[in-house]
Amino acid sequence: MVAAGFVDFEIAWKGDVFSAAPQQSSAAEFGTLGINFRARKPRHQAEWEAALAALSCAAPSTPL
Repeated sequence: MVAAGFVDFEIAWKGDVFSAAPQQSSAAEFGTLGINFRARKPRHQAEWEAALAALSCAAPSTPL
């Protein structure tokens, strides 16, 4: 069984979609952008595990 999640995530487009909207000033104040993204489900468990391993990082052993 493949765990829930996606691999090969990418932002395909981003832009200022609020420039002509009534809430333009609020969106600009917070740096809001619109995006299109794409991703896919992993084909098998090994692909999912490889994607997770690539994202893993070591946590410090002492609190910051």
